[in-house]
Parts: sequence; C-alpha cells; structure tokens
Amino acid sequence: MEGLHLLPDHFFEAFLRHGTTTIITDLHEIANAGGMAGLLWYLSRIDHVPLDLFVMAPSCVPSSPYELGAAKLGVGELRRLRGMRRVLGLGEVMDVEAVVARRKGVMGKIALFEGRPVDGHAPGLTGARLDLYMSAGIHSDHETTSLEEGEEKLRRGMHLFLREGSVAKDLEALLPLVRPGTLGNLSLCTDDLSARDLHETGHLDRLVARLVRSGISPFRALSLVTRTPALYFNLNDRNAPALGRKADLVLFDDPVHMRILATVKAGKVVSREGEGTGAGARGARGSLPPRRGLKLAPLRKEDLRRRAKGENIRVMAVREETILVEEVNAKARIEEGYLACDRERDIIFAYVFDRYRAETTYGFGFVTGFSLRHGALGTTYAHDSHNLVILGDNPEDIYGVRELLRACGGGMAASRKGSALAVPLPCFGIISDLEAQAFLKKEAELDRLVRKMGVGLKNPFFQMSFLSLPVIPQVRLTTKGLFHVGTARYVESNY
Repeated sequence: MEGLHLLPDHFFEAFLRHGTTTIITDLHEIANAGGMAGLLWYLSRIDHVPLDLFVMAPSCVPSSPYELGAAKLGVGELRRLRGMRRVLGLGEVMDVEAVVARRKGVMGKIALFEGRPVDGHAPGLTGARLDLYMSAGIHSDHETTSLEEGEEKLRRGMHLFLREGSVAKDLEALLPLVRPGTLGNLSLCTDDLSARDLHETGHLDRLVARLVRSGISPFRALSLVTRTPALYFNLNDRNAPALGRKADLVLFDDPVHMRILATVKAGKVVSREGEGTGAGARGARGSLPPRRGLKLAPLRKEDLRRRAKGENIRVMAVREETILVEEVNAKARIEEGYLACDRERDIIFAYVFDRYRAETTYGFGFVTGFSLRHGALGTTYAHDSHNLVILGDNPEDIYGVRELLRACGGGMAASRKGSALAVPLPCFGIISDLEAQAFLKKEAELDRLVRKMGVGLKNPFFQMSFLSLPVIPQVRLTTKGLFHVGTARYVESNY
C-alpha cells in the first residue's frame, strides 16, 4: 500500500470507486523505513477509513541479512502484532536461504502464526528447494513469473497470487493457469500499484475485465477477486453472497469492460458512478509522524567519481514490465583513469546511500534500460530498506538530486542541467501528506522533467525502487555494493 505514496484517508475513495471493499497488505515498507513505531502509526490511520484494510505481519524486516533499513522486527514485535485484530497472518517470507536452512530466527516467526496464512516470496524457486521452503509452513507466492514455474507450484499445493502491478506485469504469462481445476488455488493481486495507475486505469476491476476479454468466464474471473482470496485469508464473513455474510457488493455493467455502477460496503452504498463516494474518513485522522530528515554522510561532488580497477563492468539491465534485473557484462568507458557513463550504450551510474546512519561508504554500480541523458533521478522509496537511490549520467545533477532530497527530508526528485524538482514524501521518506489529486499533479510535473531526459520507462521511479532489493534475481545494488542474489555474495562493479 505504501507504494501509492498516499495516506489511507487519501486513497480509500479510489478503491471504492473501482469496487474494492477489502484490502490485504503487508506493511513491510513502513516497517523498514519507520520501525515498529512507524508501523503502529500507520495502523492508527487505518481505523478511520471506510473500507476494510487487513494486514499480514511483516516477517522480514530487513528483507535479508544483506541490507538494513531503520529497524529490525523480531519474534517479540511479531508476537505483539499477532494479537491485533487487523492482523490475519504472516507476510511474505523473503529470506529463502534462512527458510531452506531452517534457521531459528525465521522458523520462530513462522511458528508464531501456525494455523494462519503464511505468505511466501519464492521467485524462480523450484524442485527440492521449493519443497523445503513450502514444508516450513509457507502457503502462497506472488513472485511467480513463468508458466512452468506456476504449474510446478500449483502441483505442490501452493496458492498463487497472479500479479499485475505497475512494474511487475505477470498476468499475461500466467493466464493459462486459470482453469477449472486450479481456481481454488488462485487469486489476483496488484502488488506495487502506483497512485496514477489506480486513479487512471483502475484496480481489480480492470484485471477481471482483462481475464474476461481473454476468454475466461466472468464467474471464474470474479471468483479470483472474491471467493478464493476470502477463503485463503479466512475471511469467512465475506466468502459468499449469502445470508449472514457481510454485504460487500459491486454493481457493474458489461464484464468485458467492468464499468462500476455502484459499490456497496456492509449494506450501504458508498460509491456511485459519476458521484463522489459520499463516504468520509470516520473521526480524527491522527497526526503525521515527526519529520526525521535524512542522515546522510558529508559528500563532495568529486567523491562520486570512481577510479577504474579494470577494463570491464557489470551492468544491471532493467526491462519494462518486470522487476527482474539481469546482469550484463560490458567494456568499461574510462576517462583520465576514472569510470565514465556511456550514453551511446545507455549505461549510466547508480548509487545507493545509507540514509539512517550517515555511513560514509555507499553502493556504486551501472544500470542500463533507462535511456537517461543529461540528468539524474533519485528516490528514498527503494525496496525494502528505503535508502537513497540515485541514477544519473553526470556528477552535477547526481549531487544536485542528493542535496535536494536531503533538503526536503526524502521523496522523489530529478535534476536536468540545473533544472530540478522534487516530490517530498515527509512520512518516513516514502509517503506524502498531500491529498490524492494534489499529489498526482505534483508527480506529473516531475514526470515531465524526467521525459526531457529521454527516459521512456512507464514508471521510472517504481522501476528504480527495485534496484536495491536483494531478494529478487539476479543482481541488485545495496549500500554495501553490487550483490548477486543467486550466489548470495557481493561482486565488483568494475573488474
């Protein structure tokens, strides 16, 4: 949910307009950026929102031993969360190696939620390692990207969430999984959806319509956003349109396009086509967290330069519609003994700065796929630790973005030949305090500046937010350097 960059009282209306009345989310972004205090603060905001928002307790904060955000959540913190009424189970268990090795820490967390849903995070996991992972008590996965991988996980009894977010678009490849014998083990999800996509293209309504247009019957398509997720999460008060169940109903016209006519929440009409929702946040909305700012180590512009160690470089290759990052080997471009960008080959610099402890060291590497020329982009919304990630092709703009984000306390920013713009995210550097339309307007201004740099990716800030996540193949950049996920070791960017 935090990827919307909006507070709950600023995003609930959009979901109701698109027919979504219940949300299940794993709040590990706010937990990583704000610790337990930030998580409890966010939960306090939910109480006043007129839709049902349930939580899976964040299991891996940090996501792996190879990165560190603002805090760590252990068994004690999870035990406290387990007793809260909104917490349904344990969120995605991302530390695959710890599960396979049956390490005490992660196994203790899973044991806490015995008898409840335990979500998985198993990108590319198959064979014996998948068996070990599932036998630890993990029931689902939302990181499946190929049909073959999905078939194997279904054969083993896993519940698959077919994902279609703003960057990770896996639904098309996984459509053949939707058939009569598998429906009970499938649901749809929109992991990491941008506010712009939510407001402009929709939510689960657009996914149902897409399934119907592909030839899947409306009844089967609808079951993947109603009955099967309700059964998986033990939401037995809303798993069927029947007496005694919660009257959350959606009226729509033509399943091929899913035009929502009205949304009914707990028996009350909360949204009608062409009208405001008529549903307001209940009671006090609560205060914003204190502005903490960024604890960045002092840095001079010349400190961004790196002396060449060898003639070759490893490059993180980003592609549209996937969060997988491939490793590409290239010849280094060297100027006066220093590593340089290569705009002709679309190879630019990437940096990750620790923003919590003012560490003097930082991660350095190369990235391709952004088509960026004469500028820099930066964000403090960067999975999962939300350190400061900056991409650029010249030290002036890179340094300018760093200083701009330091001044506003975190957010998203761009600089091009001295022309700079930022969208502040004052809530732990990942969430805005603006209302939805004001935020979208400011984000659109930033996007226009980014397009002047030649960037063609549909969601460049979302795309770069995954560059530092060391639990998704193949290579990632952390504050400690370039990390190879498959071998779980750091490698040299220049060799």
